[in-house]
Amino acid sequence: MNSRFPRIATGLLVVAAVALISPQAWAIYYALAPSKDEWGLKYDITVEDAGADTLNVQFSLASEGRLKPIHSITLAVLDKQNSTQNSRRYDVRGRIELKPAADGRRVGTIQLRKDQADQAMIRVLTQRVDGKFQSAGAAYYDIPLARRLEGAAPSSLASPLPPPARLKK
Repeated sequence: MNSRFPRIATGLLVVAAVALISPQAWAIYYALAPSKDEWGLKYDITVEDAGADTLNVQFSLASEGRLKPIHSITLAVLDKQNSTQNSRRYDVRGRIELKPAADGRRVGTIQLRKDQADQAMIRVLTQRVDGKFQSAGAAYYDIPLARRLEGAAPSSLASPLPPPARLKK
């Protein structure tokens, strides 16, 4: 009896299974274009000095607007070293966990280094836009943090670092 057929059939079955499962495993995200009403989101961002070269970023969400339901809200910082003109890479600093406040809003806080404030943004991730499921992948809306800084230039927020220590040989 020829035992080649079951090996080939098994191999094809494995390849077919991987091909069918892989699109669901890959995360595909696309950016939402700017909107006049900011996609109906009602939010407030407060940035406060936390000392020791850090800032407290408080995100307060009153309404999810046209992005309801929101999957997650994260703080991301542009990676200057690995970004180019054609592609931007971001380092996710952390997820902002929203908790209910007394006035019905949901509020979350996260810390950020002052030297990263000018490149930081709040990223709102959702699977639905205007009530329609996004079958092509998750949509995200970026809110730049730089425009929320209270009149202070981001570079002036960072305190100077001490000069590096030199080792004597």
